[in-house]
Amino acid sequence: MQFSDKLKLARQQHQYTQTQVAEQLHVSSKTISSWENARSFPDIGTLVRISDLYDISLDRLLREDQTMMDHYEAIDKHALRDKRIFQVTYFVNLVLLLVIVIFKMVNNTPPVLNRYFGWVGLVFFINLIVLATHYPNYRLWIRSWPRRILLITLIIGIATIISLTFLNQPTTIPTDVSSSAYSAQAVQGYLAGAKIGIAMRIILGTLSTIFIVFGSEDILDKN
Repeated sequence: MQFSDKLKLARQQHQYTQTQVAEQLHVSSKTISSWENARSFPDIGTLVRISDLYDISLDRLLREDQTMMDHYEAIDKHALRDKRIFQVTYFVNLVLLLVIVIFKMVNNTPPVLNRYFGWVGLVFFINLIVLATHYPNYRLWIRSWPRRILLITLIIGIATIISLTFLNQPTTIPTDVSSSAYSAQAVQGYLAGAKIGIAMRIILGTLSTIFIVFGSEDILDKN
């Protein structure tokens, strides 16, 4: 018997309507209908609640339905791939953030390093996007009040530190900009770009640190 047929039979045996089951599982009636007609499948968490609601073991629900087994196997593979990508980008983010901080702390850096530092920032930005799109558990950030307070403290504290660091640095205007025929407009455009750059550094630096702090729990999780 297919999974969809088992769901429908179990509901009828318990004399539940689709609406009643939907209320118990916190989904819509259309979702229940979709499951019972094999158009879609519940996620793992909902599957456990279905097992409890109908008092049927997960083994009985999933047995004999190869399509269902293939579906959850694909989900497991996708989750494992995302976790590996998250782990790699987490450590790359940590290393790049340290490199950027050390670079900013050194006053007299060789010109050759200054030339390549922009590429480090670009890699840092791209890596942070990949990290953010593969982060497994954003709910962890606000799961409890201590975590919410920590998150707010990190956002305010880190943003303030980065702001003071970059805002106190003088903005050096290149000679080719200041000596341009349209020097006033060129300087204004350059300064506007510099301010946008500072804002981006504040945002990226804050996010990077937050991912390091909250992501450490997922990195240490062996499951």
